[in-house]
Amino acid sequence: MARIPASERALSTEQLARCWSELDPWWDVYTDTGHATAVELADLLDQSNEEWRRSDAPFDTDPLAADLSLTRLSHGPLQPTNEMGWSRWLARLLQPSAELVTELFDVEMGPPPEEVVREDQLSTYEEQDGVFRRPDILVFHATHGISIEVKLGDENYSKTAETARLVERHYDDQKWTHALLLPKRKEERLGSLVEPLIEPRSDGQPVIEWDDSAPVSVIYWRDVTTAIRSLLRRNSIADDHWAANAYLFCAVAEQRIMDFKPHSVVRQLADPVGITDTIRPIRIADALEEQLTYLRERTTYDR
Repeated sequence: MARIPASERALSTEQLARCWSELDPWWDVYTDTGHATAVELADLLDQSNEEWRRSDAPFDTDPLAADLSLTRLSHGPLQPTNEMGWSRWLARLLQPSAELVTELFDVEMGPPPEEVVREDQLSTYEEQDGVFRRPDILVFHATHGISIEVKLGDENYSKTAETARLVERHYDDQKWTHALLLPKRKEERLGSLVEPLIEPRSDGQPVIEWDDSAPVSVIYWRDVTTAIRSLLRRNSIADDHWAANAYLFCAVAEQRIMDFKPHSVVRQLADPVGITDTIRPIRIADALEEQLTYLRERTTYDR
């Protein structure tokens, strides 16, 4: 094996030191990419906690104050693992709360829904050929109903139109509002998969105008958590049990579905210890920026 003279090794070390010196300014800029956002986000969460404390909400901290991510709690009732679990939890929140229904779907309910049905079995044809569609959630109230298709990873959006049409056929004595609920990150994918094109209403609500059913409004999980945050801050709650359930739903959905970071993690990113903490904000800079935008909007809505 060839031996490298000590003088050459020393020269290589000196050259390497010069290279690192040249890299230092670049590294400072590179690490600032996510770190500055983390600092701002940590300050905003501090501010949000204070605003929750001063609000009429039955809770004194922002829902992101505690870490409820899967890595911390791998078992228990707060970890829905699929669309069915999330659908079940959402249905429980809609059942007693006319305010949440109104906030999400712009439908004046008066009293709470008369009934909320999950996975109703609807035959696809009059001749009962044994093929069924199961709308995820049906909300019944007097002469008005709301059908909700709940989506996470499933991108079979086209069956939403058929399901909406079957709901209208089976319950033709009611006026129907239809909604497709999915993560915001699926927005572009939805637009590439469905026909016709998604068009916004005058209020900005995206709508799919299928020919064979009433329009289907597109709502995002962040719309649900925003509605819950707003109701809690105003103390527009059905009862204490609903408030506790809604608060936990909001916290878990923001961390699990939207991948937002809890306050403890954001503090660590804002005040890094070691190279791992320094690099991490760079890898998730876009996600931190998205969370910052979300919270900026939601920490000022009751001022």
